[in-house]
Amino acid sequence: MKRVIIYVSLLLIVTGGSISCKKMDSTYKQFVIPGGITYTGKVTSPVVYAGRNRIKIAWLRGTDPNVTRAKITWNNNQDSVIVSIPATGDTISVIINNLDEKRYSFIATTYDDKGHSSVPVELLGESFGTKYESLLVTRPPSRSETDQDGILNITWANANVSGGAYATEMRYTATDGQVKVKRILATETLSAINDYKPGTTYEHRTLYVPTGISLDTFYTAYRTEHVAFKIPKAGLAVTTDSYAKTSQLPKGGPPQFAFDDDISTFWHTHHTPAPVPGFPHWLAVDLAKTYRITRVELTCRPGVTNTFTEFTIQGSMDGTNWSGYNSFTLIQKDPTQSFTLSDIPLMRHIRIYATKGPNAYANLAEFTVYGYEE
Repeated sequence: MKRVIIYVSLLLIVTGGSISCKKMDSTYKQFVIPGGITYTGKVTSPVVYAGRNRIKIAWLRGTDPNVTRAKITWNNNQDSVIVSIPATGDTISVIINNLDEKRYSFIATTYDDKGHSSVPVELLGESFGTKYESLLVTRPPSRSETDQDGILNITWANANVSGGAYATEMRYTATDGQVKVKRILATETLSAINDYKPGTTYEHRTLYVPTGISLDTFYTAYRTEHVAFKIPKAGLAVTTDSYAKTSQLPKGGPPQFAFDDDISTFWHTHHTPAPVPGFPHWLAVDLAKTYRITRVELTCRPGVTNTFTEFTIQGSMDGTNWSGYNSFTLIQKDPTQSFTLSDIPLMRHIRIYATKGPNAYANLAEFTVYGYEE
């Protein structure tokens, strides 16, 4: 008896369901489109390239043979462009010109000849221009010098890689008189130019791309750089506040011994007999010409740690009236130490003005000056 009841219940449920389905089919029949909706193949794997007041959009052709064109709209559908799509080929692309410098939202839709369309695809891109370019910073050299072989060695400061800098373009005059262009990557920190013509300047600018994939390259303005060199020491007059006339001979004493490219000789202030003059002490060189001074090198006496520790680089045009520039600390060690002058001062006379040390006297093995003539 229970089985009969169960079978009857199931029959009623199935019958009721069938009636309900028929009612639903009748209710929604007016909304069903015979044959369904036909969509064309949508834009596939799109790539948006940033540019100078323009943007490039590219995508794969896709496998739908019926697609014949695409429509790209932006500015809330106020602007648009139609792109013809050939039956063959791998990639479709279009460049949209005359764009204001801002971000854009593009809607790309494909069509066939019957007017069927694809699902719209949103693409985001950005156009760059003078506002972006005005913010670009030129990568500067921290040092430009020729060595004893005439090779131009340039040490570059850090490039603004996070801002899009990827290279430096350099123009220089070669030994044959021709102007050459060299591209230096942002990862390169030292450049050696073997055919540089001594005595000439060079120009450089920094190259930027605003995004990882960019249609255009942006440039900073060219900057001109002077090239420093080691100022020759032969025949130049060297003076000092005092020196040991005989007590340090044959290798030490006179000021010329600190300006002779020989670290085995040295200048030493007077220290015997008494009285022994104390600080300040100075060592001056008449460079015989006017130079812009970029840096100096000081070398302590090998194995000696009793010279001055604090000093100022001073400059003069007449050897009488002196101006102080940068002040430095000299570490008591053997290797040559380099000191850069921040303002690249113009001078004919240069002076080490020592103000402090462990003893009353001062000494120095070598003094070297780097600069350039204007």
